[in-house]
Amino acid sequence: MHYKKNLSITFLLFFSVLTYAQLPFSSTKSKKADKLFGEALIKYTAMDYYTAAELLNKSLKEDANFIDAWMLLADIKGKNEKYDESIKLYEKVIGLNPDFPLSYYGIAKDAIEISNYQLSFDNINKFNTFQDYFGKKNSAEKIRRIAEFGKEAIKQPIDFKPSNLGSGVNTFENEYWPGLTADGQTLIFTRLIGNSNEDFFISQKNESGWGLARNLGEPINTEQNEGTVSLSPDGQYIFYTACNRRVDNGSCDILLSKLDGTQWSNPINLGPPVNGRTWEAQPSLSYDGKTIYFSSNRPGGFGKTDIWKTTYSNGKWSAPVNLGPEINTDGDEQSPFISKDDQTLYFNSDGHAGMGGIDLFIARKTLDGKWQKASNMGFPINTNKDETCITLSAGGEYAYYVAEKEGGFGGLDIYGFEVPENLRPKKTGYIKGIVFDAKTLKKLVAKIELIDLSTGKQVVEAYSNKLTGGFLVCLQGNKDYAMNVSSNGYLFHSENFSLKNQDASDPLTLNIGLRQIATGEKVVLKNIFFDTDKFVLKDESKIEIEKLIEFMNANPRIKIEVGGHTDNVGDKKKNEVLSNNRAKAVYDYLVSKSIIPSRLSFKGYADTQPIADNKTEAGKKLNRRTEFKIVL
Repeated sequence: MHYKKNLSITFLLFFSVLTYAQLPFSSTKSKKADKLFGEALIKYTAMDYYTAAELLNKSLKEDANFIDAWMLLADIKGKNEKYDESIKLYEKVIGLNPDFPLSYYGIAKDAIEISNYQLSFDNINKFNTFQDYFGKKNSAEKIRRIAEFGKEAIKQPIDFKPSNLGSGVNTFENEYWPGLTADGQTLIFTRLIGNSNEDFFISQKNESGWGLARNLGEPINTEQNEGTVSLSPDGQYIFYTACNRRVDNGSCDILLSKLDGTQWSNPINLGPPVNGRTWEAQPSLSYDGKTIYFSSNRPGGFGKTDIWKTTYSNGKWSAPVNLGPEINTDGDEQSPFISKDDQTLYFNSDGHAGMGGIDLFIARKTLDGKWQKASNMGFPINTNKDETCITLSAGGEYAYYVAEKEGGFGGLDIYGFEVPENLRPKKTGYIKGIVFDAKTLKKLVAKIELIDLSTGKQVVEAYSNKLTGGFLVCLQGNKDYAMNVSSNGYLFHSENFSLKNQDASDPLTLNIGLRQIATGEKVVLKNIFFDTDKFVLKDESKIEIEKLIEFMNANPRIKIEVGGHTDNVGDKKKNEVLSNNRAKAVYDYLVSKSIIPSRLSFKGYADTQPIADNKTEAGKKLNRRTEFKIVL
């Protein structure tokens, strides 16, 4: 856990010791009051605040104007979270001596704890009119920034209605660091058990909300601590933090585990260059599974802990790259969450201007890949308490965060809320489906590839679960995609998703029945494109044909016929020639890529083999197709 830092850092102890030990006189002429104060100071140093307060009250009975005693008593009230009382005591000191600067500092510090930012702002400005007192210039500036931001933020509250996730997830224990699948149906989170051991728990969403969470079990959970999980969009992989293991490179490392059917695999430490002898934790996986954002105190950063990223390529993770000063400060930046649009980052920080303690921030990436300056998510998402982590749904409309609130189940609970429009990432979509044998209905392990048609680059590579056949891949808006599903011994399946002129799609569900390789079986090539009435292959068609070449090379004994088909619009003879020429265009490309001509044939069928009703535009579109058929 990352708990709140106390701004005072026992500043009054520092002040009192220096005053009492170095000045030739005390602020009291009463020897008895002075002696009691000295005894109180010793108890204070030992953190016996109760006894220290009793001694200070006795001291003040001897001398009601003893400033040192009032100041130390005020600090003790603050440590016991009795901020209204501590502020009154500092005001008492100001009444005794208005030129005592640390009383203004004390009010400014404790006023933040009761969200009285205006009072804090006024008093820290008063403190700053004095000479730099006991080296508090930097901390005073931080208080001033908090007070200035807070007093304006509470004037413009955002729409925020958090809802507790309920007894299926939350208990009297602390629950935090939620991780979510892209379909929003699976939640994995951390639970602190008995104030000593952190374990992962998993909950599934049902019609009435979140179901009763169960311990994720071995080999993920151990006797050591596990925390901060990030799920792949389909929930088949998790990256998470594990600490104090014999195989760890440092105090905390990032580990990976894969869901094999219903059993999680033995965790793998990512190792160097991601994990080192420093602290690496709190991973967040990008939508395509190729980039991990994480927090680390490794050298080369801007502060205590920074946010870094590493990218997977050619079978290995790259050397981590710092996200830069737009994100990182001289303080702590932690708990990154990269949204599915790959352009919007959420994280916590105590270094950027906020409401006090740890706040949640948002940063957006420009088209050239640079991060814009992070901005506070606003009040009342952020308060003077610690807000440490946030996770968003795939579409960005809904978020989950952690808080300790009245009416909760006890300690930290996980809450959900609708994200205000201005804080949302770009909307994205996803495809969810099941792959199975079209004849036996047996669920299959299949490779799912999502390819950007404009670049020809593979965007996502995923695999369906071996027991359920389930898969899920994310889609970003304003792109056209080809999707190919393949499994050994089966014909591949082709899909096309055209999102070029829309931000995103609604979630899509596909049931994909793969057919075993056999004579007469056909595959519609949904990513073969021609201009109207033309038969020259468009460049984006070659991505699909490359998959066909890959299939033929993997099955060197098969022969295929490429078939061209049209709808029933126009002259039949013309359509026959057009369909034949289109089939030949694919044939020619295959031959140019070293597929032996004796394994190939082609034929144009015009509109003689429709697969849909030609009475509708949707049906006609389906009938205008290129396909291949196994002929041997």
